[in-house]
Amino acid sequence: MENIINPKQRDPFILVIEGVDFSGKTTLAHQIQSSLIEQSYRVKLLHDPKGSKNSAEIWKTILTIKKENASPITEFFLFLAARHELIHKEALVDGMDVIIFDRFIFSTIAYQLTHQPHYWAPFLTTHRIFSGLMPDLCIYCDVDFQTFQLRNQNRSESQQDTFDQMTQKRFEAIQQAYQQAFQLKICPYLEHKQQDGDVAELIKDIIAHI
Repeated sequence: MENIINPKQRDPFILVIEGVDFSGKTTLAHQIQSSLIEQSYRVKLLHDPKGSKNSAEIWKTILTIKKENASPITEFFLFLAARHELIHKEALVDGMDVIIFDRFIFSTIAYQLTHQPHYWAPFLTTHRIFSGLMPDLCIYCDVDFQTFQLRNQNRSESQQDTFDQMTQKRFEAIQQAYQQAFQLKICPYLEHKQQDGDVAELIKDIIAHI
């Protein structure tokens, strides 16, 4: 399919891949990137919050204070800072047709503001003012708790971090927060399960939105 996007006439299409850890979102993000490149789109894939040098340093700080039981709001602002660095150092520098974010603002709502919906609107306003980019489409990767646990156990200790450890209650609360965030109608969203296999139909849906 011919790419008809003229980068001089429009901003890049912002596609975000969301979901709890071990839901297959990173694998899917790479598959989507490869498929769109084959369709002649210029695509950049960014990993939030570790996708730039400065944001990776902020991520290390987040992990450190997480172990010391820092205030969740402190953690929240550090995630915002990491995303701001990622956007302004990586997302806004290249002429791309599509930018894919492996995690974005929905993860902030689901993980950092799980039970605090009164903070969601102020957070989104802050993001719009200082970071600017809003998603055009979200792909939500669904996974059940049993699969989450199995994949977590199979990951080596050196690859795990404190965010990988959670109870079923916490897992379900995060999933519920994602669903509530989608009801804010920030952008259209599609649900995907890794067992769906072939992503060809999903790619068609994505291209239809671009």
